[in-house]
Amino acid sequence: MSQENESVELNLEEKPKKSHFLTYLLLLILLIAIIFSLGYYFLNNGVGKNIISNLQNSLNKKEMQPANQKHTQEYAKDEEIKRLQNALIQKEKELQKLSQSLSNSTQKPTTLQLRYTIKPKKQIIAECFSMQTGKWEIPQGCLLSLTTKINKELENDKKVVAFEVQGIVDNNPYKGLSPELKQEGLASFRAWNAIREINKKLPNVTAFEGPSLESKDKRGYRIKAYFVE
Repeated sequence: MSQENESVELNLEEKPKKSHFLTYLLLLILLIAIIFSLGYYFLNNGVGKNIISNLQNSLNKKEMQPANQKHTQEYAKDEEIKRLQNALIQKEKELQKLSQSLSNSTQKPTTLQLRYTIKPKKQIIAECFSMQTGKWEIPQGCLLSLTTKINKELENDKKVVAFEVQGIVDNNPYKGLSPELKQEGLASFRAWNAIREINKKLPNVTAFEGPSLESKDKRGYRIKAYFVE
């Protein structure tokens, strides 16, 4: 009697389990059918086609963007290389023109090159002997008359083309703060300081350093004019 009761209980438990399984299976089949139906409707509907088309276009654009960007970078790189090549070609042409110009100037007849002679004038145009011992600064009195006398010489003689500036030192041992400068260097500094003042006030005037001079108790410079004959 007890065995019969147990078998009845087992059968009763199995039936609900089977019924639940069938219910879930039917629901799953129904859900799949609904999904396929919606998919079919969506694919054949105009709105669905547009959405799919837009998605495909968006994906294609994303795929094409790196390729276009790479192409743009390569194009910019090629353009930069071309620009540099053109600049180099232009520079080579300029150098060739300059070389040709120099070659033509050196090939001129000797008679034309020796047609004019530049000579120094005997008289002194300007001079200054009152610089301090071991110094090369130009005193104010000499500075005021320096450019005035050169301007006057240019107005009086149109053949003057250049001025020679000679630095002058006395015959005493050098007493400056830099013993390595010595007398020769001091004279050169005095000449170049005068040339600098001339170029500053008269930029179109040609001035150059001449041989240094040593004279008793004289410290400064002396200026001569050169003319064309």
